[in-house]
Amino acid sequence: MRSYLGIKGNKEGALFTGIYGERLTYTGLRMLLKRRSKKGGVDYQSPHSFRRLFALEMLRNGTDVFSLQLLMGHADLQILRRYLRQASSDLQEAHNKASPVDRWKL
Repeated sequence: MRSYLGIKGNKEGALFTGIYGERLTYTGLRMLLKRRSKKGGVDYQSPHSFRRLFALEMLRNGTDVFSLQLLMGHADLQILRRYLRQASSDLQEAHNKASPVDRWKL
């Protein structure tokens, strides 16, 4: 990424662009990811998979859902809920971190 940013420079606009400087389309990004995953010998992941991972990691790192909703560009929280289907390990960690029973002192 640092190498790419060194080539791209500190220009405004889209981070990833086509050869003429235009913003990549969804199809263009999908094709790029397919080529790179094949070249790297890793399983292909869709652009949507990266978007979902971003949302989950932001939540896991403490971002509140209202800020995340704005960052993701969602009009309401129902849409964001689809992204944030948490694993049982996430729920157990949330319980361990904030359970009032575990924090209650006699």
